[in-house]
This record gives sequence, C-alpha cells and structure tokens, in this order.
Amino acid sequence: MSNSEHASTASVSINANENTSDSLKLSLENQHSIERQSQVGFDPERLISTKTYVEVGIEKLTALCESLGMNAKLAEVVEIFRAMTISWSDRQIGESTQWPSDVSDDGSPFEFSIALDPDKVELRVLVEAQGQDPNLQSNWQAGLELNQYLATHYNVSLDRFAQIADLFVPTNTDAKFSMWHSACFYPDKPSAFKLYLNPQSQHKSRSAAIVEESFVRLGFTHAWPTLAETAAQRGPDKDEFVYFSLDLAAHQHARVKVYLRHHDATPAELESALSAARNYVPGDAIEFCQAMAPGQTSFSAKPAISAFSWVESDNATPSSSTLHIPISNYATDDRAVCDRLDLYLIEHGLPVSTYQAAIRSLSTRPLETGIGMHSYTALRREQQQRRVTLYLNPEINGVRHPSTTLTQLAKSIPSLEDMLWYYENHPLDHHPVLQRLQREPVNPQHLWLLFMNLRLVVTNFSRSLASIIARNDDERIRCLLAKQLNEELGNGNINRIHRKLFEQLMTGIEPWRMVSFTEDMLKIGKEYDECLQDLYLDPNPFVGLGAAMLLEVYGKQFDLCMGREFRKTNIARSAIVWLTLHEELEVGHADESLVIARFATESKDGVTAAKQGFEKTRLASWRFLDGLYQLCYGASSVTV
Repeated sequence: MSNSEHASTASVSINANENTSDSLKLSLENQHSIERQSQVGFDPERLISTKTYVEVGIEKLTALCESLGMNAKLAEVVEIFRAMTISWSDRQIGESTQWPSDVSDDGSPFEFSIALDPDKVELRVLVEAQGQDPNLQSNWQAGLELNQYLATHYNVSLDRFAQIADLFVPTNTDAKFSMWHSACFYPDKPSAFKLYLNPQSQHKSRSAAIVEESFVRLGFTHAWPTLAETAAQRGPDKDEFVYFSLDLAAHQHARVKVYLRHHDATPAELESALSAARNYVPGDAIEFCQAMAPGQTSFSAKPAISAFSWVESDNATPSSSTLHIPISNYATDDRAVCDRLDLYLIEHGLPVSTYQAAIRSLSTRPLETGIGMHSYTALRREQQQRRVTLYLNPEINGVRHPSTTLTQLAKSIPSLEDMLWYYENHPLDHHPVLQRLQREPVNPQHLWLLFMNLRLVVTNFSRSLASIIARNDDERIRCLLAKQLNEELGNGNINRIHRKLFEQLMTGIEPWRMVSFTEDMLKIGKEYDECLQDLYLDPNPFVGLGAAMLLEVYGKQFDLCMGREFRKTNIARSAIVWLTLHEELEVGHADESLVIARFATESKDGVTAAKQGFEKTRLASWRFLDGLYQLCYGASSVTV
C-alpha cells in the first residue's frame, strides 16, 4: 500500500468518528448543566461522597495556575481539562478499574508538568482518554473521539496523524497505552496540543520499524540512520522506542518527536545518545545526571529517557534533544529532590522561586514524608538556554513511603531457552531495513549489496563451527553441531557445499550489481564477520556456542524473509539453491538450538558465557543491518 493509500485509509477511519465530536460536546454541555442545577431534594449524605478525578484535577490545576501567575488563563485551562477528561469525568477516587493508567506513577489518568525557562514558564497536563470499559482498543477509540473534538473546537491539525494512524492501531495486548493527549498553557500565547502514540502498540519488536516508517511517511526520510547511529546504538534491548509524539499544529515549527528508554545506561552513554541533536551542548547530560542523581553510575533502578524533535526544516538531524531522569527512583524523599533542584536552578539562573511556589501549591503533605511527587526531571537546550521540566505525579491513589535505599526494579534472569524464544518472538526481520525492503517494490540492487556484505560470513562459517565443536566437552552438543557442519559441507557431496552454492547465487544475481559500487560499501560486512569471528574463537567455547545458536534462529528468519523477496523477481530458481535449501534447513537448525540450549544449561559458567554470545551476536547483527540501512537509504546513500 502506498503512502497516499495509508493516509486515505487513516482519513476514512478518522472521518468516521467526526459525529462523535457532537456527542462529546453534548456531554460537556450536560455536565455543566448538571453543575448549575438547583440542589432541591438533594440528599445531604451525598455531600460526603468521594470526589472525582476531574474535581481533584481542577483543584490542583487551580492551585498551580495561581502559583505560576496564570490566573488569567484559569478559565481556559479548566475548560480544556474538562474536555480532555470527559471520557472518565464521573469516575470517583478509589473506584476500581482494570486499567491503571501509565500516564502517571500512581495510575491516575493525568499528570502535570511545568517547564522553567529563565524568563517564562509553561504549564502542561497529560491525559489518557479512556473507553467506558478501559482497554487498548476502547481507549484508542476514545482518543480518536477526543481528536475530533479538539479539531472542531480548538482548530488543531490532524493531518500528520492521518498519515501514520494505521501504524499505531493497537493489537499488542502487552502494550501499556494506545494514545495520550497533552495540552500546553502559556501566559502570553494560545494553548497548544500534542498527541502521544505507542510504537509498541502492534508488537514490541516492531517499534523501531514503526518509528522508521512513520518518519518516512512524514517526509523525514533520513531520520532513522541518525537515531540508529547515536540514540539507539546499543540495540533494541537496551535502547527501546516508547513514545512517538506529534504537535497538533500545521505551522513550520510543529514538532515530530520520538522517545527512547535507555536501560542500564551510564551518564556517558546518555550523553552520547543526546549528541544526535543540533542543540546538544557537550557535558550538559552528565552534569544533569550528577545533579539529579548524585553518585549514580548507571540508571538501573529505572531507565532514563531521551527525546528527539524534528521540525519541517529538519531531515537527518533532529533540532533538539531532551533528557528525562526518573528522579523518584534515585532519591529517598521529595525533600531531597527539592534540595537538588533548588541547587541546579540557582546555579543556572532558572526561576527557583517559581518552582518552589508550584510545589507548595501542589503538595498535600510534608515533602519528607514520601517520595514520588516528582516523577521525572528533564533538561533541554532552547536557543542555547537551559530549560528544566518537572513532571508532577498527582499522588491521588497513594503516596510512596520514603526510602533509605534506592528503589530497584526487579529483573528476572531468563534461561538460555527463554532467551532463544525471546529472539524467536523478536525476529531479526523486524529491523527497519528488512521491513522497508519488504514493504517497498523489490530493489534488486539493495539485495545484491546485502548478500555481497554477507559473503565473508558465509565463507568462514564452516571453519568457525568446527572450532566450536572441537572445544566443547559435551558430546550431545558436539553431536548436534557436527550434524549441522556435515550439512554445511554438503553431506559429503562437494558440489553441495554451502559456500559453493552461495557463490552460485552471487553469480546468478551479478546482473543486479550496483553501477556505483565501491569496496568501501563492504565495510559493514567485514566488521560483522570480524565480530562473529571474535565470538566464535573466544577462549570460552560457550560464548561461540551462544553466537552459533542465535545465528541459526536468525538464519531461519533472514532466509525466509529473503526467499519472499527473491520470489518477487524473475531470477531462475536454479541460481538460488543456497537460499531455497536454507529456507528448509534453518527451520530444523533453529529447533536444534533450543535442544542445545537445554544441554548447555547444565553448565553454570557455560550459561553465563552463552548469554554473552547471545547478546553480542544480537547487537552485532542489528548494527550490521543499521549499516545496510545507511548505505541504502541514508542521507549519503548509494545511487543504484
């Protein structure tokens, strides 16, 4: 389906919901009407009933507006908050629901934040529209209805959303949300709105490909290589895409944003990730990490998050980056958080008195009696000036007790077999470059370049496998690997040696050779082979065994993917025997990897080493495909 067809499909879906804006408007009018009705016949006992989330939200927003000097905006702020929360406006505090919202740390369906610049302040509210029976699908529908209401009454633009909406329709039952909305309030200009979408809404393993395709559809055709090279350089398991955001405006400064969660990242790694943007200032990230989480060498209790923004004039390079620190997991109580923020704001000339007034207005308890009012603190440069944003958890559903030790996330330790199943369910062909190859018309030149870069890997594989066999003491493992080696060597038939069959394939696709090909284009293949050779020949043979097991799983996924692509061409089947043979063999080899994993589990040291082999092979394979994407689609991509 072409981009225009995607946009048309999304537009039909959105237009089908236009009539919902009228019902939403009627609901709002009814709500205000009820509030104005006489209390004749009112049961006095109802006066002690529990407040609703909306009522508490309005109380807190009123206090924040007063503390921030935004009283003139209060009526508008309350009106917009009511509109955005109409889907759960009558829900009372404490009312049970099967859907604790991921918007806030305490499960409330809204969260506040304040952004502090040297000379101005911004108040924001983030809300999750929810269905009557909240779940991914009903919340998505409620979000679409809110979109239409905002478009009708606040003139927001849904054009960009229409271009990508079908990519985010939720089907992944493990996803934490489908759509959020944010309103931004300023003392001296009209309110603005943002939309947050979930890249993991269809499958976590496809989140990178969803982000890449969204950028391409929106015209930022060279954005992905920049993200892959810097912000996501540690691979999909460490650098996870979690949010995709759109400013709901049509002007040239309207942003497209992507957010990554960086698991177990060090301050230096966060600094490296943020360097992708034009507003990056060396040292900012490390200094902010040290100020917000003193002495923290890695963010393992809860991951830090980075965000990158593109505007209309950007393409390869984002205009700005932001670092978000989950500070409530790196402080004992909110008094300690305030002390850290006071020092940082004073040192950098930011309005500490504004921050203190906001916290006093919002707090319902002494700061030292709990931790969690501040969920995140964030830093970005705007016109070279620091801008600090504070994300404020409403603490409606409870307050976390102070902690003498930092909160740690519980992390399960998977078995080798579990890890292989994980890689089966997070397949290599979900990488953006293989997804793009499959969704676009077949490109023989790109296929030729891919296989040219795999030539060394295929050529050296049989010797590498023999080395792993020779150095492993478990006869059962040696037996299965020897079977695979025998097949690799043609089962005794010299003409069926897989290396020779691969060379026949390369001869068959020689007409696809790129006219502009240079030897430099094979650098990614050489680096990939060198990394694999280091793993195969590691002094601990279980490292190489882990690499070999995962490559069989990846081999199956890759060969099946390539088989589909080659069948779109008119190449003779006799020329691609290597590929058709591997489509069959690798299915069995992947199953055998699961059996080998069970045998390897009997060695405790072997398990640790094999996991290292898994992780390093996954990263090397992902980085190889990142490099291929850069060659095929990057800003300096080759001409075919």
